[in-house]
Amino acid sequence: MKALFAVLALILLHSVARADDRPKKDRAWAEKSAKHRRDVPTAGRRPAKLVNLYNTWTHEWIALEPTAKVPTEVTNRFLRDHYTSASIAMEPKLLGFVLAAATHFRSDTAMIVSGFRHPKFNLILRKKGHQVARDSHHTKGDAVDFYIPKVTTQALHAWAKDQKAGGLGLYLDSGFIHMDTGPIRFWSGE
Repeated sequence: MKALFAVLALILLHSVARADDRPKKDRAWAEKSAKHRRDVPTAGRRPAKLVNLYNTWTHEWIALEPTAKVPTEVTNRFLRDHYTSASIAMEPKLLGFVLAAATHFRSDTAMIVSGFRHPKFNLILRKKGHQVARDSHHTKGDAVDFYIPKVTTQALHAWAKDQKAGGLGLYLDSGFIHMDTGPIRFWSGE
């Protein structure tokens, strides 16, 4: 038995010594891959679920982790005014509202109806008789209109009301809700 352990120990020592005999290039590659190995999800563990956001006017998609901090540039570009293509510094919480709603309803998709609205475009809509406020929070970059597919507008509105986050508009005929970061208030529209 002692002889067997001695042989195993010798084999183990020999294999350890041989690992050090590898060419320098191979050792460098092994070290580099070991550093990046921690970024790879472990086997058997699900990756973070993504929420796909779709801008109904620009026809753009972005996929985000619900808990990730979204870069300001991404938010500003994605929620830009579709009429003028102008963007503004958007309130960072807006996409957080949308992601939280999608997560709550276990949806992997959310549809953005409106983000930033350029004051000129807001005026055009008012002149055409659309229900838009003269001093809309959309023109300040702190409002978003959205809906979650397969979730009723009433259910989404009830969830948003529980958030106590700011202004909340219910647009049953159009099938979306409005959320902004202004004072808490409620209204209904078409």
